[in-house]
Amino acid sequence: MRDGHGVHVPPKELNVLRLLLGSAGTVISKDYLLDRVWPDTDAAEESLTRCIYALRKLLKDNKDFIVTVYGQGYRFTCPVVTLALAEPAPSTVPSLAVLPFRGMAEPQVLDLQDAMIRQLATAFGEALRVVPSGLMAACGQPIDARRLVERLLPDFYLTGRFTQHNVEQRWSIELIRGGDHGLLHAQTLCAQDVGEALGELTCLVAQRLPGLRPSGDACSSYPALVAYLNGLCNVQRHTPQRLRDALVQFRHSLQLDDRYGPSWCGVVDVWLGQAMLGVCDPGHAIDEAHTAISRALSLDPGSAPALARLALLTSLRGCDEAAQALFRRCLLTADQADVHYLYAWHHWFWRRTGLAVQSIERCLQHDADCVRANILRVRIALAGDPRDALTLARQTLQQGASGHPLLVILHAVVLAYFGQHAAAWYELDQAGLSERAMGEQGLAAWNVLFGANPLTARNQYAHWLQLARHRSVQARFAACGSGLPDGAVVAPLWRTLHRSTPGMQHGASVDSGRRLA
Repeated sequence: MRDGHGVHVPPKELNVLRLLLGSAGTVISKDYLLDRVWPDTDAAEESLTRCIYALRKLLKDNKDFIVTVYGQGYRFTCPVVTLALAEPAPSTVPSLAVLPFRGMAEPQVLDLQDAMIRQLATAFGEALRVVPSGLMAACGQPIDARRLVERLLPDFYLTGRFTQHNVEQRWSIELIRGGDHGLLHAQTLCAQDVGEALGELTCLVAQRLPGLRPSGDACSSYPALVAYLNGLCNVQRHTPQRLRDALVQFRHSLQLDDRYGPSWCGVVDVWLGQAMLGVCDPGHAIDEAHTAISRALSLDPGSAPALARLALLTSLRGCDEAAQALFRRCLLTADQADVHYLYAWHHWFWRRTGLAVQSIERCLQHDADCVRANILRVRIALAGDPRDALTLARQTLQQGASGHPLLVILHAVVLAYFGQHAAAWYELDQAGLSERAMGEQGLAAWNVLFGANPLTARNQYAHWLQLARHRSVQARFAACGSGLPDGAVVAPLWRTLHRSTPGMQHGASVDSGRRLA
């Protein structure tokens, strides 16, 4: 790699380079290099000379790293550091048996045991082998803990006692090592809320069992999961306001359980969505998304959804080949609609329009109702042939996406591009967008309608975004009945959006200007 980009090294040159790096600082003879790189052929010294020349050319400004020691061979002069390889996954995972708790009636004991086993199995996945309750039931009742452990041979086992004082319920937990029955940890948990108690139990096991941690796709809190699902629904709706609502939901989910990986991925989707719609600074959005994806990968480094988002962020930061490598891995394992959408954005960013179109079509084959994919498909077409964009936008609205504000506005934008301002306004009016500005995107559509050309429209939209950053605009935005910001703030801008029209007064109000349009 050089500056984040892959550098191709041919096989012979790569073998020579590996030998030089492996003996950095010492001279390697020409005969040794010839014997190791060309073991089965009678290679001439010119072959080695060509390899050294090619390597120095690849090293560019650092070509003096390879020094010729005349009469002896070659030496690599730059210090070399060996990177530690990732530790291989253990061939066996630890096992844990959850014994029935004491102090409860038998049906309640078995129900609690089943709930604990399900919780731990879900939280740790394949990282922990939880002994099924059926194996323990086969030993008969009452349970002899020592005999059961000696029979099942778990690495660890969990036992405890249920207590109740007045209305207060508690679990007295003991985590014990199976080999010598040594006590690892003992703790009392409040059991008033069973869901919260199970979450605390999961954290206890994760902290006390060596090398164990919860998988990033298991949520230990029901309220956190509800908040995540609400955020996911808002992301799928994919309007600026829905994305802002989604960010609130995801952050609430992470306040309740900051070890839930999908919520971190949801935060990434919000920032990427806002960057795509142009309602925030792209650089800031990428930085925030990168922080969130780092947290997701710290919980589960192998998470395919997190790696797919990391691939796009890597691409947006200018590393095309590294992003390609990540995407190739993700396309084999992750949700296909999700990855193909991100992959299409990656190709579009690097102006590979044909590949972007292919990826977005594959995404829609898996999920035809994906709003953000439909929006991206129209935008890709608009950057290429606007006539295709007009057809796509109309088809998308006719195929079940009617009423979605961004798709309606995109259709209106394309109509305005072809000079069909009346038809574009009709689209907005039919969808109810002419009466409620729909925030930034509503004014964006109006800019196109009133502007003489798309360039003017984009400039006016940029002007609107500058004004929208002021709190005075944001604070008054929802207060006005028409959905527009206060006239004292926006009326000067509104007047700049109007083309010269006979009978139009310079001081016309916002409402009269809208009716005239």
